[in-house]
Amino acid sequence: MNLTMIVNPNAGKKQGMIQAQYAAEVLQNQGIGVVILESRKAGETRTLAENLDLHDVDGVLAVGGDGTLFEVINGLLMNHDSVPVPLGQIPVGTGNSFIKDLGVESVDDALQMITSGNTKGIDLGYFSCSDGAYYFINLLGTGFVSNVAYRAKKYKMWGSLSYVLAVLEELLFLRFTPIELEIDGKLMNRNALFTEICNSRYTGGDMMMAPDAEIDDGLLDIILMNKTTRSRLLKLFPSIFKGTHISNKAIETYRGKKIILRSDRPLLLTPDGETFGTTPIEVTMHPSKLRMYC
Repeated sequence: MNLTMIVNPNAGKKQGMIQAQYAAEVLQNQGIGVVILESRKAGETRTLAENLDLHDVDGVLAVGGDGTLFEVINGLLMNHDSVPVPLGQIPVGTGNSFIKDLGVESVDDALQMITSGNTKGIDLGYFSCSDGAYYFINLLGTGFVSNVAYRAKKYKMWGSLSYVLAVLEELLFLRFTPIELEIDGKLMNRNALFTEICNSRYTGGDMMMAPDAEIDDGLLDIILMNKTTRSRLLKLFPSIFKGTHISNKAIETYRGKKIILRSDRPLLLTPDGETFGTTPIEVTMHPSKLRMYC
């Protein structure tokens, strides 16, 4: 078995290469061949994945967080309708949100799953926006949640706590936006604080945004929060860590395969924690688009 690692060296407070070398040693001690490709600048993980000859490898490992996984997936699918080899992640990022749905909480968890050789089909979302069209594996957010992701960048040194700090800061600038949301042909209008289109359950590390989401059910979970007061939102915030926020009357939940969202003003986007693009967006579900070690 031969694996190629695509490494973001800046992930996890610049722990990317350190963890990649540790993982490579563990794998090599079990007779698995490993090639390490290190990105040298922002966005190069996607380029490395795009240029990878998949005929020469039995699997690809993304070493980094949700953003690294996002880039590797989009790079691999640039030249392929589907990824012909399994994909894995060595979680070294700030949040590592998606991989939690595969039961991975640490680098050693990931290595155990990779060496087992077990894989499963994973759904992907696909969206088009002002900046182009991309796949996402975790979620696509707009509104309050996206603003939080932008703010969290300056707190990145604090790990997953960066998202909590960003939420508290964003509360000071609370803003609602009239939106038009279409889910599988059903149209609705709302004055929304945020809309999250989720493939998996977690965001920002341990925040369980979509507690009922499944990564292989062929559906996207939509979590929409309507206008509320700052004090009610602040009281609601702790419940997101258990996923009980969805029972609040300000929250609406839906499932669908095709989502179109338009807004009165352009809203920032956060696909898989990345920060680019604005509404309007059109989103579609692609079931079992790739296979991942599990």
